[in-house]
Amino acid sequence: MNAFALTRLRSWMEAQGIERFFVQQPENFAWLSGGDNTVIAFRPVAAWLEVTLGSVRLHASQIEARRLSEEEVPGLEVVCYPWYSPPSPQGPSDLEHDLTPLRLVLSPEEQMRYRALGQDAATALGESLRFADPDWSECELAGVISEALLSRGIQPLVLLVAGEERLFRYRHPLPKQRPLGRLFMGVVCGRRHGLIANLSRLRSYGHPKARQLHQQVCQVEAAALAASQPGATLGEVLEQIRAAYQAIGRPQEFENHHQGGLTGYKSREVLAHPNSPIRLEVGMALAWNPSLPGTKVEDTFLLSDNGLENLTFDPAWPMLQVGEHLRPMVLEG
Repeated sequence: MNAFALTRLRSWMEAQGIERFFVQQPENFAWLSGGDNTVIAFRPVAAWLEVTLGSVRLHASQIEARRLSEEEVPGLEVVCYPWYSPPSPQGPSDLEHDLTPLRLVLSPEEQMRYRALGQDAATALGESLRFADPDWSECELAGVISEALLSRGIQPLVLLVAGEERLFRYRHPLPKQRPLGRLFMGVVCGRRHGLIANLSRLRSYGHPKARQLHQQVCQVEAAALAASQPGATLGEVLEQIRAAYQAIGRPQEFENHHQGGLTGYKSREVLAHPNSPIRLEVGMALAWNPSLPGTKVEDTFLLSDNGLENLTFDPAWPMLQVGEHLRPMVLEG
């Protein structure tokens, strides 16, 4: 169990006057335990945790109880229920109480796990794009990325691939049987032990617009990274992003896709909205993703006492200094 998370939850329970609380949402189950309470991705859940001020018990289907108690959350008392008659939690639960604010600041142990995940996810995506051929289909590249992630124990919750034909048309391109062509992109939100790494990479085989477009979107991201300081609100950072789109002469693109926000146990723990009052704190993770037709830039950063740490940095990928940060270039050839 995550002692840091359990302490935060119990402190919240005491403040709310709650003596028994049931944790069912996958992001909260993973936050407390580092395990996964789903079989089909995210829904329906196969188990939940019963948390009191002095104990934690696992409630699980007869089908899943042994596996969960041996592989996901060992050491807990287990309460089994029939697979054909799942009960509802008998008391307050995270179905009615939002625990997101409790999850946002990550403990040192969580940060270490995040670093390892980020490095593996970046390596998997980078290797896959370097191996790709422009004659491949988007689905073929998605398959290679999936294999690279899963072989490292990373579950691809989001896997987007766009070739030259679709990259300029769609912001969320689910892979299709279309050729990659001269310019293509891979986007991953990969989950391991509950935490999620978010990153995007592009490769060009001589596409004439690739470099210029990517330099523009990196300028927008640079404004976001510079504004991501402790004490700043998500709304304030978003206004800097809006101004940056205007500065490159593309103000409408702010409206065409969300810009990211806080990440962690969900790919978007908190999506940044105009006037959002949530203030950034040391220990929070961020994934901004400004985009233009034909390009996008995204990595997962940890806000530390020394500034932003890029958790998904890939030393084998070509980088460009933009503002205070090294950012991934479009891989050529």
